[in-house]
Amino acid sequence: MRANHGQLRIQAVSHNEDFNSLPINKFDVVINMASHPRYMRETYDESLDFDLRLARHVRTAACQYVMMSTRRVYGRSAPFPVDELTAPSPDDNYGLNKLTTERALQAILGDRCSILRVANVFDFEPGRHTFFGIALATLRRENRILLDVSPFVRRDFLHTEDFAQILVQVLDKSFGGILNLGSGRATELGRIALWLLEGYGQGQLVVSNPEERDNFELDITRLEALIGQITVSNNIRTRCIEIGGKLKNE
Repeated sequence: MRANHGQLRIQAVSHNEDFNSLPINKFDVVINMASHPRYMRETYDESLDFDLRLARHVRTAACQYVMMSTRRVYGRSAPFPVDELTAPSPDDNYGLNKLTTERALQAILGDRCSILRVANVFDFEPGRHTFFGIALATLRRENRILLDVSPFVRRDFLHTEDFAQILVQVLDKSFGGILNLGSGRATELGRIALWLLEGYGQGQLVVSNPEERDNFELDITRLEALIGQITVSNNIRTRCIEIGGKLKNE
């Protein structure tokens, strides 16, 4: 729901909420952040598709629906950088599932469905099955960060605070269709690892495989045309040093 003066009034709802009890017609935008863990790993199963369930519920409402998708719908062979006109070519279950959901929601909601294909959003997340989660857990446990790809591989990372600020600006627009949401620049994994070690104050970087694979950067031309130039509040290096320091002091 939107308050006065262009500000957003947000109501957070649990994925366990009874949708029938919600005043859906009083919302301008519905955005889903929930995802079943098995949806990310296994082949597509409609019963695990929370977006599909929610989209069917808001089908007769007047609100816009925003789906959080992933850069992985483009696949590992995507151009660098990759824009929204690139034909999707996912090569893992998560990318395939998200693409299946994207198409299902567009069929149900048409122009009322907006899809955000998001870069790698990161924060202090030891133990999560992400690059940062694995790196931090291994650093804490083994005093090292292990890369199974070349340290020169570049990927598009966006800190959670920067992601949230960009998202708020996007939600205040009505864009429709598909939109890349990233930092607009890719960073070498080796640099990220060394910055984490710098913040942690010790440890080693170990490269077990020199293969260069899965370089990616999202073209955010359309995003910047919508909300203006993206300015990240703190650069990636500063964020990584802060995260490494937090791991050391926890």
